Amino acid sequence: MLRRSRPVAALCAVVLLSALTACGSDPEEGTADEAGSATGELSEVSFTGEVGEGLTAEWSAAVEQPEETRVETLVAGDGEEVAEGDTVTAYLYVGNGSTQEDVFSDYDNGAPESIPNDEQVGEVFLEMMDGATYGSRVVAVTTPTDLLGESAESNSLGLGLDDSVVVVMDLVEKQETSPTPSSDEAEDASPDSQPTVESKGGDPVGLDFSGLEEPALDAPVQRLVIEEGDGEPVTASDTVTVDYLGAVYDADAPFDESYSRGEPLVSPLSGLIPGWSIGLDGVPVGSRVLLQIPPAYGYGTQGSPPNIPGNATLWFLIDVVAAE
Repeated sequence: MLRRSRPVAALCAVVLLSALTACGSDPEEGTADEAGSATGELSEVSFTGEVGEGLTAEWSAAVEQPEETRVETLVAGDGEEVAEGDTVTAYLYVGNGSTQEDVFSDYDNGAPESIPNDEQVGEVFLEMMDGATYGSRVVAVTTPTDLLGESAESNSLGLGLDDSVVVVMDLVEKQETSPTPSSDEAEDASPDSQPTVESKGGDPVGLDFSGLEEPALDAPVQRLVIEEGDGEPVTASDTVTVDYLGAVYDADAPFDESYSRGEPLVSPLSGLIPGWSIGLDGVPVGSRVLLQIPPAYGYGTQGSPPNIPGNATLWFLIDVVAAE
């Protein structure tokens, strides 16, 4: 629940770290639609279904592994061009072009991805979004190594290193972004501005928001140190061991907590939502803190269904057990 939201997580985290220089589509290989945009096709496989509604692959022959990634537009959408820094709501499909098998589909999984058009997604996806318009269906023919980088050899998709990979991205729409907080640093909060901790048997079980108004979405991270420890201060590069409880505004119950499980969370701060790094930076080990985290530093406009809606401010009670 606390992890950073990453596109293509079901594929492999290293997809986001792949580094290749892909070639763009050649407009001479496609046919022009009425708007003059190039559209292409693969002779070995065809795709049916409307963009954003469904996708079915029909294979007629194996796809030869390319020497370098190639990208083509199968359907040219009539929306705006995808801009650098956009977060794109997209459906992804991955097929093994050598065995002519489907290996991953967001349509089968029932939900699209939130894909940022920036360097964190890797060059294959950057090339697929480069110059594309919303409403488009774009295909890349690539290799496991180009797509998955160092994890290609032991990937969870069952792709062999000599296989070809067919990746389809349906660029549905630009995702709204959460308001930018007025500061990227934590502010010290007063107790009367924050919910109180509800406990049972000595363990926290919830937060009481009585008398508190929901904060503005652009409010910075708010930090209330309930008990200050005497250990070393936490840094953003640390791996932390913590007990925690998280809730949204006026919730009847927390959306997640570790106290009842008896197993603290152990994780690099860099792998958690940004609000944790901002709020815990400088906090001594042994402290109990309450963090109020705006959606931009939490789960953004997409939230984390079913318990965290989009654009939700988050509250976390955190006991910092250790940091190294």
